[in-house]
Amino acid sequence: MKKHLILAGVFSVAIVQSQPAMAVTKCVALNSSTTCTSDILQYDYHTDWAATCTTNGVSTPISGIGICSSTQGSGFQTATELDVSPTADENMHCWCKMTNPAVSRWVSASTSGEASGCAQYCASFCVNALEDFAGWRSVLFGSLSD
Repeated sequence: MKKHLILAGVFSVAIVQSQPAMAVTKCVALNSSTTCTSDILQYDYHTDWAATCTTNGVSTPISGIGICSSTQGSGFQTATELDVSPTADENMHCWCKMTNPAVSRWVSASTSGEASGCAQYCASFCVNALEDFAGWRSVLFGSLSD
């Protein structure tokens, strides 16, 4: 009888340990009809940005980063990776990426006339595009990666 109890215990442990881990999924409705608000001016000379986006009365805080790159892009272009030139004056193209509550691809936000303007305003460009352009929001929210 003891032999059967020991075998039952061993099998129970083996079965419990072989079960897959369960992940938590967070559902957030973000689309082109989402409205977003933020204090644009607080992001001058910063790379991080944040906003509160509302869809169907549900508010979601989102955040991301903006960087200046030598990779050119239009307002609705996405990229999985960007180039940064060792020549600082060539990094005048602002790209934005949402990092929370999900990670998006890079989305082109603006091209500044000079690299110093991009460095000063890139995060603000990201928030401005998020607030004012439904098509840009659609691209950002539609380019979520794994």
